[in-house]
Amino acid sequence: MNVARPVKFRSLDAGAAKDVARIDAIWGECRNKYSSGGPFLFGSFGAADAMFAPVVWRFHTYAVEVSSTALGYMRAMMAVPSWNEWRDAARRETWVLAEDEVDWPQVLRD
Repeated sequence: MNVARPVKFRSLDAGAAKDVARIDAIWGECRNKYSSGGPFLFGSFGAADAMFAPVVWRFHTYAVEVSSTALGYMRAMMAVPSWNEWRDAARRETWVLAEDEVDWPQVLRD
């Protein structure tokens, strides 16, 4: 995942749109049922949030349209102090996986 990539909208094919809708629904259900104690999926930050961190990053990077509930969750995730540490460390990496760069051979960076 290229965390140095600038935020830029990309249209989704049908399969990706279906996956986004399912993730949005999962986040909404967790937030609505279990998160009364905080902004994360089950209130306080936990393993489920750590697992979804790369998904949050990709949704952000590709400006994926999500519900207001999902957007609030994404903002809470990106406000965690360790989020910036993760981003900064990843941006210092120099290697590139060509197969993971959607615009290959160009590698977009902020």
